[in-house]
Amino acid sequence: MKKLLLLFTLVFALSAVGCSSKSEVKDVPVEDIKAVVNTEALLSQQPVSDIDAKEFYAFETVKDNIQEGFVLQAMINVRLQDVFVVKTDDVDKVMKTLEEYKTNSLQMFADGYGGDENADAVANSILASKGNYVYFIATKNAKDIEAKILEVIE
Repeated sequence: MKKLLLLFTLVFALSAVGCSSKSEVKDVPVEDIKAVVNTEALLSQQPVSDIDAKEFYAFETVKDNIQEGFVLQAMINVRLQDVFVVKTDDVDKVMKTLEEYKTNSLQMFADGYGGDENADAVANSILASKGNYVYFIATKNAKDIEAKILEVIE
């Protein structure tokens, strides 16, 4: 009887864990994510450059792995404001590319321009993935932007 009770408890526990984990994400166009970032006034009021991710120089080596994506950046490079979202078939490859971009390009920019605010934005930037989405955020309010991105895809 104890073995049967133990087995029942184990099966119940495993099924509860299996049902509670939510690893799936919604399949939404990245344009929907960009609309939320833009309409929520999460970016500062400086002019923003909006580039298709496949056209952005840092993605040259992985553009064939990008299904769709966008790059939002400050047009006047005084205050760092990078928000990238990419839907990809190779999350690891895109993440590695963005880590190199952060280390090579952004760190040099932050060290040379904008002082402590830009250095903090790079140091506190967020590079993460959820499902087949990869996002990189280097802004003063990166956590707020990340929360909005996750609201759309979860």
